[in-house]
Amino acid sequence: MLKKKILIAIAAGGTALAMLPLFAAFEAHVINVTAKIENALSVPVNEIKFGTVFPQEKLDKTFDVFLSQSFIEEDRVDDVEYFIRQKPKCGLPIPETKPVQYSEFEPAIEDGQGNFTCERVIGTENHVGGYVLLPLLCPYLSKHEISTDGTAPNGENDGAGLNAFHGPIDLASWTLPIAKSFDVKGRLAKSEQDTKDTWNIDLKVPCFGGYCAQDWADFVHEFNSEANPDDYTQPIANEHKTFGCDLWVEVSGISTTTPCEPVTGATVVSDTTNTVTENGGANALAVSFIHQAWTASIPGATWIWEEDGVGNPDNDETFTFVKTFNLTGTVTSAILDIATDNTYSVEINNVATTCLDANANNFQFGTQDSCNVTPYLSAGNNTIEITVTNQGFPGGEQVNPAGLLYKLTYSTACVAE
Repeated sequence: MLKKKILIAIAAGGTALAMLPLFAAFEAHVINVTAKIENALSVPVNEIKFGTVFPQEKLDKTFDVFLSQSFIEEDRVDDVEYFIRQKPKCGLPIPETKPVQYSEFEPAIEDGQGNFTCERVIGTENHVGGYVLLPLLCPYLSKHEISTDGTAPNGENDGAGLNAFHGPIDLASWTLPIAKSFDVKGRLAKSEQDTKDTWNIDLKVPCFGGYCAQDWADFVHEFNSEANPDDYTQPIANEHKTFGCDLWVEVSGISTTTPCEPVTGATVVSDTTNTVTENGGANALAVSFIHQAWTASIPGATWIWEEDGVGNPDNDETFTFVKTFNLTGTVTSAILDIATDNTYSVEINNVATTCLDANANNFQFGTQDSCNVTPYLSAGNNTIEITVTNQGFPGGEQVNPAGLLYKLTYSTACVAE
């Protein structure tokens, strides 16, 4: 009857409606949502000045990367993975100065097509015209983490460093994919008592065309034996100029702490969730052609490669396959079963393991390898990187296929501290 009365009152006109606010109102609840946003890392230094330098000088500067105090105090999180990327630098030239002087500097930006530029979008708050890219200093900088990383295996949990004399020296060729290919990786972890990394930045000063010392080639090869010294000779037009390079420290991952749950026989295998470093981190592909000589047997694993097939079977091909996984507790055992066509090496958590190919034909059941990798694993995020080389051989893909097959089997226990 109540429903009927309301309908009649509405039909009766405006006076009746004014008498029904209690029934016409909607119910509302307000949930207050807040978050305190803090940086995970602290990088106190914001400028590295080498000043005036001279050809073939070797100069060192260092800077520190810390876990922020907020991150340290937050029990929910444990470790931070980060990378250092080199990008060109922009400067605002002072008119009529020769050599060019700069009144201020800004980071270069990406144009959406993989190129670096100083041009901000006209009309935006940060648009200031006239900035130009400085001659590129990035290829002449080495980057190595030099501090001991707490209780990490072998006191090291950061990536391999980068030597000077790498990549192109001309600005047009230093694109975003090139910059990414020279990233160096770092990791800080509270669980390993590692809250600070110290990085050494070492400048190897170039010479200028036609004025290089006779030992210039020896100087270059001392630090990078694979570099072509001629590729790192600066044009004479750049003499007296200010060179620049920005180092970007960027967080790539944060691991949360999880209650310890012991496991027995957990596995990480070769499959299409593995990524390929040389392919920009794209996923590996399952190999559809299984050569009759591939008799290796690793249950649960899949033969994978950078593509489904071999790009150029006549030449050597090398790819690095990466898989990151998380574990809790103390690792009590970890065995890596592996078969490759042809040779391989294994890094776990950026540390080279003793797991190496004993036979270039270890794709067979009788020659596949099994390695104890227990010392290289730890609580939290772990990354396995397997670099495989397919040795070139004429005859096409059916004669010279390529692949990786592996399974990492591990067990953990919870140990009271």
